[in-house]
Amino acid sequence: MLNFYSSPEINFRKGNEIKIAGDQIRDPVPIGNGDIRVLPLAFESFGVRSMATFVETDDIKIVIDPGSALGPRFHLSPHEREYIALARSRRTILEAARRAEILTVSHYHFDHYVPNFEDWVWLWSSPEIAEDLYRGKTILAKDINSNINASQRKRGYMFQKLNSRTAREIKIADGRSFTFGQTILQFSKPVAHGSPGTELGYLLMLTIRTPRCCLIHASDVQGPIDDETLRMILMEKPDAAIVGGPPIYLAGYKIDEGSLTAARNNMVRLVERVPLTVVDHHLLRSLEYRDYLEPVFREAEKRKHRLLTASELVGLEPQLLEARRKELHEREPVAKDWYNRLKKGELKEELIKK
Repeated sequence: MLNFYSSPEINFRKGNEIKIAGDQIRDPVPIGNGDIRVLPLAFESFGVRSMATFVETDDIKIVIDPGSALGPRFHLSPHEREYIALARSRRTILEAARRAEILTVSHYHFDHYVPNFEDWVWLWSSPEIAEDLYRGKTILAKDINSNINASQRKRGYMFQKLNSRTAREIKIADGRSFTFGQTILQFSKPVAHGSPGTELGYLLMLTIRTPRCCLIHASDVQGPIDDETLRMILMEKPDAAIVGGPPIYLAGYKIDEGSLTAARNNMVRLVERVPLTVVDHHLLRSLEYRDYLEPVFREAEKRKHRLLTASELVGLEPQLLEARRKELHEREPVAKDWYNRLKKGELKEELIKK
């Protein structure tokens, strides 16, 4: 078994103090009969935008979607605590990638891979970090020539151009399967990033299968909202599913109530059939996520199945730093000069050690 560092656990205390219990060692979690072992590396429940996941079988070690990022919210810059979580997520992902033979990229949003340019404000990225991450790896990635929107096509083109010499190889994964010993990696055909026809484009789900165990990782399916995507997930008969939930924080703005209802109904159907469901990502950008999931929790309990966040899978309480950004700034204001130093990259060594 491998050990990696989890993202920091945030505990609010009386007054303005915030205590971070950092660098907690966690083992990959066995699912099903234990042939597949999973370790969440970075998720919203760890304080950053991501669905980075380490998976190992007896044949292969994989990092799925090895990116993480912060995002705009409440017209406020991310708090210092969010940057600590982001820096730690990058360190954790890099450490996991050094142990892995395979990296996978479901789509080209910056919270799912590390780009090759320098950005300390939102992405904690640089050419050096990208080279460290991708060097010598086999990368199985979304096709940039079909079922892709313009922005992701451009990002994917640059990703392949800049990493083709560093990586061992980059292979198109759409609808393909790859076999390593008794482990099969089966990528789905492109599915909607949320609602069918969305401008956000398409992504690949990944099913990891051994003779006696099955895991599916479905990144930004947002529930899923789409009935066809749910059908594809259930058809695999997984022992566990790691699924991106819907962005309820955008209700009435970028997502309508009908889509949110469809996502919840489909999650009820998901937990009815799947013994372990991990739901995270967009959904946990809201403090009200548990209220939204109440019918899903009831169904899971009825079936004696488990419904967890990524942090709960490894025994940690969710740390919703983005959703608590206002509270963090009120409790512990950050000086303007601190952000100026951050933008220049002057804090990268300091934050990575926290």
